[in-house]
Amino acid sequence: MAEKTFEKFIKETALKNIEVDSAGTHAMPYYSIFGDLKDVMDENEIDYSGHMPKMIDKNIIKSSDLVFVMTEAHKEEINHRFRHYKNKVFLLSKYVNGKGKDISDPIGMGKEAYRESFKEISRYLEKLVEKLTKNEGVINNESKE
Repeated sequence: MAEKTFEKFIKETALKNIEVDSAGTHAMPYYSIFGDLKDVMDENEIDYSGHMPKMIDKNIIKSSDLVFVMTEAHKEEINHRFRHYKNKVFLLSKYVNGKGKDISDPIGMGKEAYRESFKEISRYLEKLVEKLTKNEGVINNESKE
């Protein structure tokens, strides 16, 4: 949800040369966007075509400038698995607001939970786009973490 939403927000700005990718700590390549998630993505005109879930790995971390996670548990897991890249991993809410707050995973909780999660992620991503637009040292890993 976050990857495709972020891509849409970036396309609506003058930002260039930003690549967005998504990888999970427990993603499986056979997962797909369907059901309530598909409905919420469609409601918000988010193009999810071509999305292929994948697991985060060393190559993804190494080639990324920044890695944003939705929960503190995800951050801890990634930092544990890829200790040399801790300076790249940020809780999205803390990076944009200075205050850390987990974004709950709506899997299996119904369409309304997906809608709420979408709204919350969108708010944080809009603030991230503002930071990128203002060039506030985002790519240089300068953060309040």
